[in-house]
Amino acid sequence: MSNKPESTPQGNFFDCTIKAGYYDFIGPGIAQHTFAIAEKNGNTYAMPCFGSFALREEERGHRGVAYRAELWSPWIIGSQRQGQDLPANLSVALGMAQFNLLPGYDWKVADWDTYWAGLSAPLRGYSPQSWAGIIYGVHGVCHQACNRILWASRLGAFNYTPVNWPPSFSASYWAYGFYGGATEYAATILATALVIKALLGESNEAMDRLKRSEQLARDVMNHQTRIGLADHSEGAIRQHQVQVILDRLPQDLQIASPSAVTEIIRFDRAFSKEKLTLDNDIILTNHTNYHDTYAAELNGKFSELLQKFRQVMPTETFNTLFPDVPVGRSFTLIERKLMHEDYRRLLD
Repeated sequence: MSNKPESTPQGNFFDCTIKAGYYDFIGPGIAQHTFAIAEKNGNTYAMPCFGSFALREEERGHRGVAYRAELWSPWIIGSQRQGQDLPANLSVALGMAQFNLLPGYDWKVADWDTYWAGLSAPLRGYSPQSWAGIIYGVHGVCHQACNRILWASRLGAFNYTPVNWPPSFSASYWAYGFYGGATEYAATILATALVIKALLGESNEAMDRLKRSEQLARDVMNHQTRIGLADHSEGAIRQHQVQVILDRLPQDLQIASPSAVTEIIRFDRAFSKEKLTLDNDIILTNHTNYHDTYAAELNGKFSELLQKFRQVMPTETFNTLFPDVPVGRSFTLIERKLMHEDYRRLLD
């Protein structure tokens, strides 16, 4: 891949358009892979979010391709269409995708095929370097990474950015939020530094100050990850998050039974504790052969959680929160092939 992304003239922040898309993963459970695409001066750039991308059906062998996908406002209930294209800044998009103040590659579409062609067959079509500061499975998945990259369409207030919303996102937000909530604060530090760099240019004085912001973002991400793995709140933070989701349901979807609300919180707490154990195992114990177990157990436990929710939630409420979770089918929360090779190294 070629390096040195195109620079942005000072004062001209919105220098490209950004779009998103997704395609179906082939497997036993419902899942889609998401990606972001930017266009500038006749060039097309791809940010594949751990995996691959496809701009049309069957491209790179992918099926169920939706590109350009509709973008939506980041609301669980009552989300509104926001169109398929957003004005954005290319250097911010590439910086967020690579989680680097000075992204090393411009990631033009053709460069990805050349890059993958040079890899062994099992690694072709996967892009762990396009991660947006998301530790895959722990903080989020491709959905959350793609939505962070879309922050390039804003100068700030990033948690109001439109999101890519494939069918399987309707369940993954329950586990990870819209933007990978566990390390969202760290990501906003880097996003803000990238915006400032795009606005002010790359003078020596500005870059010296901004580089400290990049290190701060990484330090905050590592700290938030370790705090999350320890769960010092003993589940209180997560319980509050679930309660907020339920409280914000429209009146006709409210869960009237206090015992049902208690059960939902209890089920979610049990899943969160099990996920915490899995996350600790894959990050802190250096089990290089643990990936298959992690993916299988996390997907299985999340599918069980959804089935328990279905039993206690009113049908209309469940179908509104999780509209694309079919009865009797498993749900693929994480895709084994997209996992990092060495998780522990991400926190070193």
